[in-house]
Amino acid sequence: MSQKSILIVGLGDLGGYVLEFLARVPNIPRIIAADINEDWGIRKVKEIQPEVIYNSMTLQSWWVITTLPKDAYKTIDEARYGIWYPMHFVPTYKLMQAVKKSGVQTHVVNAAFPDLVNPALAKIGLSPTVGIGNIDNLVCSLRLTAARMLKAPMRSVTVYMVAPHFVSYYAARFGNTAGAPYYLKVTLDDRDVTPKINLDELLMNVTTMGKRPGSIQAHPVVASSVCRIILGIIFNTNELGHAPGPNGLPGGYPIKINAQGVQVFLPENMSLEQAIKINNDAQVYEGVESIEKDGTVIITDKAASIFKKLLDYDCKKYTIENSEAKARELDAKFKKWAAQYKS
Repeated sequence: MSQKSILIVGLGDLGGYVLEFLARVPNIPRIIAADINEDWGIRKVKEIQPEVIYNSMTLQSWWVITTLPKDAYKTIDEARYGIWYPMHFVPTYKLMQAVKKSGVQTHVVNAAFPDLVNPALAKIGLSPTVGIGNIDNLVCSLRLTAARMLKAPMRSVTVYMVAPHFVSYYAARFGNTAGAPYYLKVTLDDRDVTPKINLDELLMNVTTMGKRPGSIQAHPVVASSVCRIILGIIFNTNELGHAPGPNGLPGGYPIKINAQGVQVFLPENMSLEQAIKINNDAQVYEGVESIEKDGTVIITDKAASIFKKLLDYDCKKYTIENSEAKARELDAKFKKWAAQYKS
């Protein structure tokens, strides 16, 4: 097709909001919504030739554990999010294989744990273009909070942040990063005002001044992050944003969004190497020890031991090859464990 189009893969709760929001935009290109299997996907991607593919597929949504009783949720959440990686990796891996086999040049926007899935796939040449949400969700709250602290209009405040999913998750709930490293710069009318702001106070105020909905109620907020990236690519806006996993990098970064995709856009005092190190160091707090050169994800001893104790689930290492089997095992063992809390 010569007409521009957007393919949405995975119409769950989040994908449904994305579809609705995009459909309201004037002059939006054709939108095709679908689920996918590999053979069908190759044929359909070739047929449609979408400018953007948005992936919302997962084997278990992030919010599922939040529906557990409070004590059970708190216990399993101590392992953090990294150990759930194969649930998000497997569908995205299959999608990226289909895209590659189709030969179509497109931009893939991935919602499935992009801080970790995108860089793992980058090791085997299959990275999506960019992720969504996570750091972007926190930056929106930080910008609002900074504007209120500075008593300035929000349009005058710009935030530049480097941080992975853990920081965005933890800071939004507890007002700090539990010691995880991050980078943050705040400007007011393009003047650096970071030295005038107590960053610890800024993060704490996010839980009040910049508080946003939690759990599944946050999906309209997350969908707005998705739409900004898709629209930035479709309409070549070259606007500033934040996103996880841009061009296969670990964690989250400031980016510019345009028809070429996304480009990391760091302040002058921050190198890309420094930004990558911050993200890699902070990923440990997510339960991720490292991503190896072959795409293998190594889980921390702490996270692995928690899941062994709770679920009798062994996994210190997720390879490209074993991730699907480990995802099936994790799904079965989690459901068995969670069943004890059903009334």
